[in-house]
Amino acid sequence: MNDFVFDPFAPGFADDPYPHYARLRAESPVYEHLLGFWILSKYADVAALQRSSHSVDEARLTRLPVWKSDSGTLGKRNRIMGGQSMLDQDPPDHTRLRRPVAKAFTRRAVEDRAPRIREHVRAALDRIAEIGRADIVAELAFPLPFAIISELLGIPVLEHTRLRELTGTLVLALEPLADPQLQVRIRAANTELLELVGELVRWKRAHPGDDLLTALTKAEHEGDELTEDELIAQVMLIYVAGHETTVNHLGGGLLALLRHPEQAARLRAEPALAGNAVDELLRYDTPVHLMRRITIEPLVVGKGRDSLRQLGIGGAGGGQSGHRILGIRCR
Repeated sequence: MNDFVFDPFAPGFADDPYPHYARLRAESPVYEHLLGFWILSKYADVAALQRSSHSVDEARLTRLPVWKSDSGTLGKRNRIMGGQSMLDQDPPDHTRLRRPVAKAFTRRAVEDRAPRIREHVRAALDRIAEIGRADIVAELAFPLPFAIISELLGIPVLEHTRLRELTGTLVLALEPLADPQLQVRIRAANTELLELVGELVRWKRAHPGDDLLTALTKAEHEGDELTEDELIAQVMLIYVAGHETTVNHLGGGLLALLRHPEQAARLRAEPALAGNAVDELLRYDTPVHLMRRITIEPLVVGKGRDSLRQLGIGGAGGGQSGHRILGIRCR
């Protein structure tokens, strides 16, 4: 009998989770965690799950993981982003919510912002050069995407500091597990962000401009039909997903290059490899390690030497759907 227990709180996990992932993949690639969810860790299984029609909406959970045991009493407003972001919705709602946001992230739209991005980068590098040494996350990786996303949305500069604090707390909800005290902090940040972003939406309606938030407020009347709660949730998502993932990618990518100086030297010598470097650094140490689905029907995974495992059947819940599955990326 396999006595392996996957423990994301184990010493050293946060510093380097990949050995833990490798053991998980080798010993229990289809793994039912003691806390009430399943984990898939082989590429083929995770890719198949990602392409499947299983749900992302946690309102469909019929068997709550232990650390979500109070979710049923919290109410919709207390779910992260009110449960209204596009990441928490299945098609056709996901498609409807994504459409007006996607217009701001086309290749042409991003290229149009390239000069402004370069200005921010040069200013940050000048500050670092003057200091002589710096915390690269604090001086570059965090302020750069935050400034660009804020400008994209058209958010007043006055709000940035508190938004940075709150989104930094809210993003901790993406961790595999959260202890009770952290859950309280996350929910408090979520509540405050809902109110703060609601105020910004109302301010933007009174002060429209050539920005994404104005476009989103207008989208309510142009066929995409965003409700007030949906609009607030998409703005929160853009801040959290838009800048936190970039912070992680910039910080992790620079660290990887420092740990592999031969690759850094090659990139300096061949700057045309920059596009490949971005893709490879995303693969090598991705900013987000987990994705999740809620089963809406039995799911068969684990083909090969091991017997087939059918998730969503048996266990304490005894049902065929409504189980939470985490797909975990492995280097």
